[in-house]
Amino acid sequence: MRKILATNVQVAIEGGAEATFPVPVVHIAAVAARVASLSGLAGAMTSIISIADHPLDAAWPRQLARRTERGELIRIRLGCYVDASNWRGLDEEARYRVRVDAVRRTARREPVFGGETAGLLWGLPRPALPAKVEVVVPVATGWRSANGVNRLARYPDEFTVVTFGGRHVTGKVATAVELALRCDFPWAVSVMDRLLNQKPLPPESGSRPVTKEEVGSRIALLSSAPKRRQAMRVLEFADGRAMYPGESLSRVLMARLGFPAPELQHEVTDHTGRSAWVDFYWKEQRLVGEFDGKAKYLKPEYLRGLTTAQAVIEEKLREDRIRSTGLNMVRWDWSTAVSPPKLKALLLQAGLPCNPTGRRRRLSTA
Repeated sequence: MRKILATNVQVAIEGGAEATFPVPVVHIAAVAARVASLSGLAGAMTSIISIADHPLDAAWPRQLARRTERGELIRIRLGCYVDASNWRGLDEEARYRVRVDAVRRTARREPVFGGETAGLLWGLPRPALPAKVEVVVPVATGWRSANGVNRLARYPDEFTVVTFGGRHVTGKVATAVELALRCDFPWAVSVMDRLLNQKPLPPESGSRPVTKEEVGSRIALLSSAPKRRQAMRVLEFADGRAMYPGESLSRVLMARLGFPAPELQHEVTDHTGRSAWVDFYWKEQRLVGEFDGKAKYLKPEYLRGLTTAQAVIEEKLREDRIRSTGLNMVRWDWSTAVSPPKLKALLLQAGLPCNPTGRRRRLSTA
């Protein structure tokens, strides 16, 4: 369920002057539990301890300082601490999410998270964790980036604000377009592929898929013609049938190398009537390709209750069924997906033709 309100979003960071964003705010309801699960231990175990918790206790800051010296607490931001043992149990993404919440704790009013931070909170692909927490501030406020916070100056008509998990975040389309402009072409395509995929993003609970027309309308609002052209190149290459970064990066590299464009998410039916969906399919060569990331064998959301060993066996049986139809099959992992020599050698060996001078798509700027 989504509730849309026309409202003003007031923003103030670390005691600075307040400003108002007259932008529509979309509240995504009934996703609190889902967002908490995405945060891992960050939501369940790691509470931020702040100097502001006891403003009338003059001894409180000294107590926090002593506990930090003894190694009981870790200071993650000026005035914000977490239990050291809990912190050590968090992965890097969970730690980043705690830092995001620490920025909220030190803001006079709710900040609007944008840029790479918004991308992470939406669950969009990224090559690495953001270096800083990024927030959106009105143009001409004079606020500068400092203390681990990168401030992005924006006009109110450049985005909507969505609220989930208690956080104000820039809308997913505007966020994806911004990330596509920041990333190199393969990762930009990965972001756009995921945005266009019909599966809801992690904070959502059954949303309507985003269309290329919607993204194009957002790109048209960009003030810079070079940026509009850059974003449109990404959008034109993007395909919502792809979902995972390894698939997107592989597809970009195939195009750069001059291989024919594959059909994505092709259905293969064996003689028993059982179906399997494959990542890549080349009809002429009767060849299917699969990006084999480690996640499908390690992460609970992909294992679907199976052990790693069971998942490996199930995948082997699936491959046998696909091969029984007379199709050839080739697999590759992350190291091959990002290596032009490796992917080229693999696909050539599998019988796929390569024509570097006759590419179907212009990727000279990719």
